[in-house]
Amino acid sequence: MLAPSLIIATFLAWSAGSNNAANLVAAAVGAKVIRLKNALLIATVFEVVGSVLLGWCVTSTLSAGIVSVDSVSSRALSTGMLSAMFAAGIWILAASLLRVPISVNETVVAGIVGFGLSVGLGSVQWWRVAFIYVSRFLMVPLSGLLAFTLKKLFARKLENPRTLPAASSLSLLAISFLVAFSALARVLDYGVSLLVALVLSGTLLLMFNAYVSGKSENSPERVALCEKTLSVIIVGLMALSHGASNAGVVVGPLMNVLFGASETPDKGTTLTLLLISGSLMSLGIISWGRRVVGTLGEELVTLSYPTAIVSYLSASTTVMILAQLGVPAATTMAVTGSIVGVGLAEGYSAINNRILRKILALWLVTTPVCIMLSYALFNVATYLTQVGVYLSSLQ
Repeated sequence: MLAPSLIIATFLAWSAGSNNAANLVAAAVGAKVIRLKNALLIATVFEVVGSVLLGWCVTSTLSAGIVSVDSVSSRALSTGMLSAMFAAGIWILAASLLRVPISVNETVVAGIVGFGLSVGLGSVQWWRVAFIYVSRFLMVPLSGLLAFTLKKLFARKLENPRTLPAASSLSLLAISFLVAFSALARVLDYGVSLLVALVLSGTLLLMFNAYVSGKSENSPERVALCEKTLSVIIVGLMALSHGASNAGVVVGPLMNVLFGASETPDKGTTLTLLLISGSLMSLGIISWGRRVVGTLGEELVTLSYPTAIVSYLSASTTVMILAQLGVPAATTMAVTGSIVGVGLAEGYSAINNRILRKILALWLVTTPVCIMLSYALFNVATYLTQVGVYLSSLQ
């Protein structure tokens, strides 16, 4: 069981990284602030960091929160989790071929539900599934509303060369504080986490301002450097968010396969699995991530530096809050919602409705398709196992 488990986990992690690279770099690349190659390189590094720092929050939700593992035999649990992971990987690959970014979390959750239905309706913890789906699908309007509001109230500060440095600094302070607090809150109490996060985000802000002001005193050059530097940092922070919410999606089911329902791996093993998962997602980002970037970054809405920063702020805020709560937040939905939000703030005609309909249509069929795929794979695998046992008994 070890070899197929690792192969399927590798396939899923690589697929996740290659498809969801659009979530991380699309806005910055679409705004033409960072080159695609450089953005993907930045994302690969922070993907691994986020996987190790925060990926554990989602691991427990997916490893035991969807299907009641006590009602399933260890063999059936292993087979079911592998079926769910394989089904998710297949559908993510299909979405990448269609150049549509898709929620990795949704595919895996749907795959686990499909396996659970094979075992019995009662084995699925429907309240947990409903909580995940409601929380996730709310991300689109919530991130969109936040992006719409920020575009109306804050984007002008990023458009004016005189106020752009200060507005960029405020953006950096907000998003870095959120990331730092979310990372620290899992090991420290909230008061200490709040204080340390303020110190870290303040330090990063001072370094950012010192770097920008020290490089150039010329106003136009300083504005350009400010835009590029902030975009680089935010791409890194988005990758941190993505690693946090998606590494656990791969590791959670894999832990059930490798250790069963009764055994809990130690922290060292969990961190190792998260590190491997993050590294494989990074490999997917750098090797095939460019395929779907254009869909969000260029085709859905024409982005500029101010709208890119606003969309990143909105999406990362939503994703990191839910990730800290242990909900497998859908980065794809948050980013798409925020980009649509800034588009609506500029006018309905700013949105490419053909691309939006294509994305929504694929999202609509993702859950039933992954459920059916996982259901079929589990039953085929179970049948082949029974045939193998029967043939072995004849010998």
